Amino acid sequence: MRNASAKSFGEILQDARESKGLSLGEGAKLLGVPKTSLWRWENNETKVDAQRLVDIAAAYGLSISAMFEGRIVVAPTQTDFDRLGIVVEHIERMIQNIGTRPKPEAVRTAVVEVLRLETSRVLETSGSAFDPSRYDAMVGGILGQT
Repeated sequence: MRNASAKSFGEILQDARESKGLSLGEGAKLLGVPKTSLWRWENNETKVDAQRLVDIAAAYGLSISAMFEGRIVVAPTQTDFDRLGIVVEHIERMIQNIGTRPKPEAVRTAVVEVLRLETSRVLETSGSAFDPSRYDAMVGGILGQT
């Protein structure tokens, strides 16, 4: 027996499309399928094959595993990965300058906090450039630098 709050896969697909603000026609066009095909998937009349699911998740910018769980979670973008790389490189340069290797947990905390704070700041401040060096004092403290 299905849990009353559990969504069908079609409902999850519809939620995914709607989370992107797409009409049925716009979603079908984005996916390169007829509108009737998308409607049938969303209404559980036909099944979605694995490759098509990958295509849908990519087109909607969503996590496949989250869709299976009934959640709509935006997948990280290339910009997110690029910013993570910038933060890691910056913190690694700071570590090289202090001479002693901090604990991995401290490095993780520093990376996560800088990425979280700077991403939030960039999103909230129009036209702002991504710059992890704004947090050097905080990172120094986390890494045990005096």
